Amino acid sequence: MIDAERLEQVAREELGYLWGDLNTARQNAIRGQWSIQCDGIEDRIKALTALVGPTPWDEIQISLLESGIYQRIHAELGIEVAPDMERVTQVRENSSSRVRRSS
Repeated sequence: MIDAERLEQVAREELGYLWGDLNTARQNAIRGQWSIQCDGIEDRIKALTALVGPTPWDEIQISLLESGIYQRIHAELGIEVAPDMERVTQVRENSSSRVRRSS
């Protein structure tokens, strides 16, 4: 018998990992933009998102939020997401100030 709750949990976890993979693939792409690898990961994100819904924005890498990639992918699926961009900016500033202090 299939455990539907466990299956959904695993799909959500995998979706979270895929967002991290997309962030890494984007960083490794020429000029840090986009690559064929990014396209493949995006397709997998879309497939799982259609099944289990969006990953909460506060679990997504800041660069994917700032660049609008998270928002674009969901818009293409017809899913409205509303990251708190003010909070994203605060997190980025806090992160940047910690890096400066440790240097």
